[in-house]
Amino acid sequence: MSRVKRALDARDAHVMSLRLIIVVLIGVIAYAMFGWSQAPKRIKVDIPPDLRTGSSRGIEERHPYNVYGFGLYIWQQLNNWPVAGEKDYPANIARMACYITPRFQAELKRDLEQKGRRAELARTRALQEMFDRPYEPKRVWVESGESWVSYYDVSIKETFRGETVKDIYVRYPIRIVRWDTDAECNPWGLALDGFYEEPVRLERREQERLDANQGENPA
Repeated sequence: MSRVKRALDARDAHVMSLRLIIVVLIGVIAYAMFGWSQAPKRIKVDIPPDLRTGSSRGIEERHPYNVYGFGLYIWQQLNNWPVAGEKDYPANIARMACYITPRFQAELKRDLEQKGRRAELARTRALQEMFDRPYEPKRVWVESGESWVSYYDVSIKETFRGETVKDIYVRYPIRIVRWDTDAECNPWGLALDGFYEEPVRLERREQERLDANQGENPA
């Protein structure tokens, strides 16, 4: 009789252990499903342009080259006036609103008003990167994990009634920040936040002096 009782007790203990395992597995599956539901639907991974030496990038980590390229593209779009600045400049500010912080939008609108008072908006304008001043690592200063300062050496040409009225070189130090506010409107997750310091017109001597100091982090 005792042997039968021990067998029944062993069976009951085994059944109980199986039940406990089932309960634990249900808990693990529920936890995994909850974690899966909380995982981001989209992630950003910046791939550097040159992969010959390999690269290891973290999620949401921004490569300086891509920050530089983003800033140059948006700044060119803002300064492209194929018809006339009085029409194109405000249209560009509105069109690029998702890629500009509210603070910089207000600054650009003040610039628009000033140019209007100085009768500079009847011109066409084209801005492009100087062909001999492309991206270099020293052109992007990592201010923090959320902000960068990019230095763009560009040529600006303005015309009025077919006549060139401005043909100059300028260095723009533009602050770029992480801006993950609306992925549908701004898939880059970055925005221009204004000038880090006043833009500088580049004469040959001034350009050489700035190049010599460019490797130092701005204060």
